[in-house]
Amino acid sequence: MAPNLDVQNGSTTGVSGDEALVVTWDGPDDVQHPRNWTPVRKWRNVLLISIQATLSPMASVILAVAGQAVADDFGLTDEYTPTLPTALFVLGFGLGPLYLAPLSELYGRRVVYLSCFAMFTVFNICCAVSPNIAALTVFRLFAGMAGSAGPSIGGGTIGDMFSPERRGRAQALYSFGPTGGSAIGGVVGGFILRGMGSWRWLAWIMAIASGVTSLVSVFFLHETYAPFLLRKKAAALSKSGVPCTVQAAGSDRAGSDLTIVLRTMTRAGMMLFTSPVCTAMSLYMAVIYGILYLHMVTLPLLFSAEPLYGLPSYHWPEALTGLSYLGVGLGSVAGTLLSAALVNRTYAFMKARARTSSRDAAGEAQPYNTKNIDDDKTPEYRMPFMQLGALIVPAGLLIFALTAGKVGKEDTGVHWIVPLIGAAVFSTGMLMTYISVTTYMVDSFETYAASALAAVTVSRSVLGCIFAFVGNGLYRRLGYEWGTLLLFFLCVVITPLPTVFYYWGPRLRRVGPFANKVE
Repeated sequence: MAPNLDVQNGSTTGVSGDEALVVTWDGPDDVQHPRNWTPVRKWRNVLLISIQATLSPMASVILAVAGQAVADDFGLTDEYTPTLPTALFVLGFGLGPLYLAPLSELYGRRVVYLSCFAMFTVFNICCAVSPNIAALTVFRLFAGMAGSAGPSIGGGTIGDMFSPERRGRAQALYSFGPTGGSAIGGVVGGFILRGMGSWRWLAWIMAIASGVTSLVSVFFLHETYAPFLLRKKAAALSKSGVPCTVQAAGSDRAGSDLTIVLRTMTRAGMMLFTSPVCTAMSLYMAVIYGILYLHMVTLPLLFSAEPLYGLPSYHWPEALTGLSYLGVGLGSVAGTLLSAALVNRTYAFMKARARTSSRDAAGEAQPYNTKNIDDDKTPEYRMPFMQLGALIVPAGLLIFALTAGKVGKEDTGVHWIVPLIGAAVFSTGMLMTYISVTTYMVDSFETYAASALAAVTVSRSVLGCIFAFVGNGLYRRLGYEWGTLLLFFLCVVITPLPTVFYYWGPRLRRVGPFANKVE
């Protein structure tokens, strides 16, 4: 017996015959549509992808706090080589989304999550048994590529399950991982290193945690990508004996499998270079994310037990060095809480204000254009909240720049907690902007949201890799004050971007082959 599907005649590409049947949902309230799932099922998915999106950034930084231990184990003496395992992991974060995000749009999200996190577990085991720095660096690169699934396609998964008005809170919870996870990795890494006595246990702990998460996900993580689910419904209809070729609406299946794979793998790159929205948001997040990873690599220097590379130190005991990441971690928590409380509210407020203004301008006798309000400007209603975060980011950098390295309260009157406050302020603003950018990209490119977010992830990870690699050298040559002030001035230059997009975003979104056409 054929399933109960809403089927209509339509003209499609890449199917045989003069007519093709277009499979759609069984009305707007179809319980099979991810946006109509029960709250329990939705939030269970959110929790699992949030855990994946937290463990991967944890792994990226967890070896940074053990940089000196790795250097001692492998006999390294220069300032750059010990940072390679962290830098190459972050680079892998950027390379992975080039194929993972588009493939999730082709074969569904679930299979990508499960396969990649299983490989992430395997590569962490390989890191734990690495015989030299070259092997460790290569395995860290592969671990970063496999672990990038959660941070790169999680935003698209949330967009699959929640409407724009309701996705802000879920996005806030999920977005804690890519920033807060790094801080957690730094904090727990120090204690694991102290308790277990070997940096290799850091990789073993990550392998155990990711293995358990992979096993749980096999049973409780559900597919959310609507076009993929529709293709499954179409396949079920074909098997039921309906004498026609069926294609699911909204799925990009023209051409052979190889052609489809190649096209989807290049989509993120095309979006990065042909969509002004994607380009600008990617570059903005690249700068902010790069600064975050520069902090992650250099914080252990500022709070190390002994000065390194001629830089001043606060002389914390080695076991407590990881606590220097608490500033970033607490700032990420604050950013998450602020975003969870305000993202949806500011979006709803801006939308309601636009409707009221449009009604007043049109007069009671002339109804305003509701479709234009709903479709044209709504992604830009994320920008006021992003602008607030963009103002907070340089404020945190300025605090850090003016206080970091001024060792000892008795010497300068500046307590060690002040630079940590600066790091907390910075990470609060960063998380607010990260959530705003992610929701804005999902709102603007719903069908290809994962590819758009992959473009952002690629850009930020490449710059994060560069900043993590050169961070020690930058501060060695300029010092903490002028090195951070350089980053502060860079952030000041890009601070007005959300305001620019609030006014010009609708026009910019119409540019490029992936534009959201507005009627």
